[in-house]
Amino acid sequence: MQIAENALKILQKRYFAKGETWEKLCDRVAHKVAGAEENPEGREKWKKEYKKIMMDLDFLPNSPTLRNFGRNQGCGSACFVLPMEDSRRSIFKTLSDAVDVQAHGGGTGMSFSNLRPKGDRITSTGGTASGPLSFIEIFDFTIGDIIKQGGTRDGANMGILRVDHPDIESFLTAKILEGELKNFNLSVGVTDAFMKDVENDREYDLVFNDTIYKTLSAREIWDTMVDGAWRNGEPGIVFLDTINRNNPLRPMGEIEATNPCGEQPLLPYSSCNLGSINLSRMVSGDWVKGKAKIDWEKLRKTARIGVRFLDSVITVNNYPIAEIEKMTLKTRQIGLGIMGFADMCIKLHIRYGSDESVNLAKEIMTFIYNIANETSIELGNEKGAAPVYDEYEFSIPKRRNGTLTTVAPTGTISMIANCSSGCEPNFAFSYTKECLEGEKLNMVPDVVREWFEKKGAESLPDFFVTTNDVSVEEHIMIQAAFQNNGVDSSVSKTINAPYNTDKSEISQAFFKAWKMGCKGITFYRDGSRVVQALYTKKQKVEPEKAAKLVRGELKHRPRATTGPSLKMKTACGKLYVDPHFDKDGVVEVFIRTVGGGCAANTKAMGVLLSYCLRAGVSTEKIIGSMKSIHCPACTKAISSGKDVEVNSCAAGMGKALEVAIENAELYREVAKRIEDADIHFNEHHTTKIKDICCPDCGAPIHRAEGCMVCSNMECGWARC
Repeated sequence: MQIAENALKILQKRYFAKGETWEKLCDRVAHKVAGAEENPEGREKWKKEYKKIMMDLDFLPNSPTLRNFGRNQGCGSACFVLPMEDSRRSIFKTLSDAVDVQAHGGGTGMSFSNLRPKGDRITSTGGTASGPLSFIEIFDFTIGDIIKQGGTRDGANMGILRVDHPDIESFLTAKILEGELKNFNLSVGVTDAFMKDVENDREYDLVFNDTIYKTLSAREIWDTMVDGAWRNGEPGIVFLDTINRNNPLRPMGEIEATNPCGEQPLLPYSSCNLGSINLSRMVSGDWVKGKAKIDWEKLRKTARIGVRFLDSVITVNNYPIAEIEKMTLKTRQIGLGIMGFADMCIKLHIRYGSDESVNLAKEIMTFIYNIANETSIELGNEKGAAPVYDEYEFSIPKRRNGTLTTVAPTGTISMIANCSSGCEPNFAFSYTKECLEGEKLNMVPDVVREWFEKKGAESLPDFFVTTNDVSVEEHIMIQAAFQNNGVDSSVSKTINAPYNTDKSEISQAFFKAWKMGCKGITFYRDGSRVVQALYTKKQKVEPEKAAKLVRGELKHRPRATTGPSLKMKTACGKLYVDPHFDKDGVVEVFIRTVGGGCAANTKAMGVLLSYCLRAGVSTEKIIGSMKSIHCPACTKAISSGKDVEVNSCAAGMGKALEVAIENAELYREVAKRIEDADIHFNEHHTTKIKDICCPDCGAPIHRAEGCMVCSNMECGWARC
């Protein structure tokens, strides 16, 4: 297969070893995976099969396998979940394990629900607990800002908190500002009981260790969740009871967390390696002329090879920690999935989201699961069933693998394969994707190119749809069709909705997803973030364009401003931050420290922040950047139970700005009332501006744009 230009850029940036080509990459990966076979003939046979399906872009494994196998000692699995108990030793053991997993190229999911709420008394030290959110912040900084995933990209994490945890309110608003916890996806662990309380407009209890801390309106919490999804896509939702009810490994215990994209609910220390069949390549015939059909035999063969490939990855894998290796070899979980579903629909002249496409999803995924199950049973007879089947009682036949199927987002490998991602619709038919550390790729789907190559300027027919053409309900119908018909793990699906989507639509969508048996759901309203990975050209509008300031120009600071004075505890002492407002908004910040810290540095920070504010820099950008900065001294103090309220002095400055802006209207109103205070500061309070002369040339001065300037154009004096 011809590798597309964009695919080649991605491969060169992230996957190729020095001097490598696509064929050489496929060869090294196939050679490594085929090493699971016991005899040389088997190794040679399966190496050819594995190399062919990758070379032809019929099937691709997850990124860590492509990047690491045959090249280094990195892990081939992408999905991990780690345990976390309510003790410093457990929390920082999890952090250490997460660092190792990320360094090997995997993403980690963790439930923080077992950590005691903020303010709880710690009996061993007499201190008070800092709460789950403080540890999420520590993890975010350590994993994301210090360790890169596989050495190539920022870490990926999922943080989950149960909806009935006492700290749920602060968790729901933790990412309200863009840039907060940038290395974490957050999801609420929702229960059936909570959903019923919302339906019936009842109150529910926040509970920890069988103690009721608070009783809240379920509807109010639900509205906060919906508002977050509407505002910037977070938090997402995982339906814990649905996950555990349908867990193929249910006898082993309760699942509390998923991997970062939500497609793989896992028990603690479990891992899963994924691979996806390119459905666009499972169609034969001239599709442009409407003569295409599904090649069921090719799909059968690809699924069988894919199962053996993924199982072999488990055997030859390099595991980041011993606990993960032990659990993985016990359960042997794999995630065979799909990509290119939207392209398959187009080639079959089926509109994505229609009843016909829903039925196609059911048919395709049921077929893949049945083949995967048959193959896994055969592999169990050939190589031995997963040990878990001998340790627990199951109602299904023994097979080689504890779980079989997953629908992953396939963000990068679908670009390599030149097809639509996962089970998603095409984002657009001409758009830009920002990836590769800021590089922009211009994307036009292959199906669009093929259509115009054969049809010329003829417009695209109705079965060519993009995500904005698909209703919220249709998104969910597709997700449920895959989830309930052949996916024993989960489906990564994002409802990409237009900017003007109403919150009520999101609420209805979440309820529909729960009732239809989806295990989780993520919503994203196009344009709701300043930074997003995909956008069409007309959508790419730089923020803050409304500002009229010329480059290098600073807004005038009036003589009188007003604002709060906020005190915070840091590892170095007390930090005082005073954001000050004029009638339009915050224009400057005064900062000082007491009892420690560097007075010169804090004063300098205040000056620079004030210049940024007066230059028109977005307050959201400033706050997001400042709050993401972590100080080792504060991190150490928080982890040892000391009464420290912020992660760094910089984060405290960002927090103070955030708090002040919440009451901006009040301060702006006060500032407006005293906006002419500079007049009253004149000696006799009677001098009028028109009576004041320019100190340089003696001409009268007048007020212009909030400043006093000389009326003599040749002079140019201004008090500002």
